[in-house]
Amino acid sequence: MYQNRLKPLSILDQTFYEAQLQIRQMPINILAKLNNNPSELLHFIQTLPTIQAMEHKRRQLLEHNRYLAKNNLKREPELIHIRQQLSHSFAELKPLRDQYLKLKINQRNNISSPDIILAKLQSDIHTNEQANDEMTETFLNTNHNDHDIEIFIKKFLHDRQETIKLRCITEKFYHLYQIEKRKQ
Repeated sequence: MYQNRLKPLSILDQTFYEAQLQIRQMPINILAKLNNNPSELLHFIQTLPTIQAMEHKRRQLLEHNRYLAKNNLKREPELIHIRQQLSHSFAELKPLRDQYLKLKINQRNNISSPDIILAKLQSDIHTNEQANDEMTETFLNTNHNDHDIEIFIKKFLHDRQETIKLRCITEKFYHLYQIEKRKQ
C-alpha cells in the first residue's frame, strides 16, 4: 500500500506559506503599501516567524563563534608555550633517536654468528606462519565478496611462497651449518 507521507517543508517553503497566510488576511490598502514601499515589504518579511527564528539562530551562532574566538585568543599564550616546550623536547630527543637508530642498524649488521643467524631465520619462519594463520582465521570469521576472496587468495599464496622460500633457505643454511660444524 502506498502511504502518502508529509515531508517537512523547507525553510523557504515555510516562509512563503506564512507570508501567504498573512497576506490573505491583509486589507487591500496595506497590500498596496507593501507593493509600493520596499522598506515596508522588507519589514513585513523580517517579521515573519520563520525569518525571525533564522535571525535568532544566526545571532546565537555569531555569539557562539565570538565566544570560541575569545577562548582561543585567551589560550594562545599557553598554546605557544606548550608548542615551544614540544619543540625543545623534540630537539633534545632527536639526537637520542638518531643514536638509537644507528645502534639498531649496527646490531643488525653485526649478526655474524651462525647460531644467531639460524635462530633469526627460524624465528622469521615462525612469525610468518603465525601471520598466515591469523590472516586465514580473520578471513574465515568475516563475510566477503568474490573480489575480497580473490585478493585474499593472492595475498595468502604470496605469503605462503615467501614462507616456503624462507624455510628452504633455513634448511639449506642448517645443512651447511651442520657440515661446517662436523669439519671443526
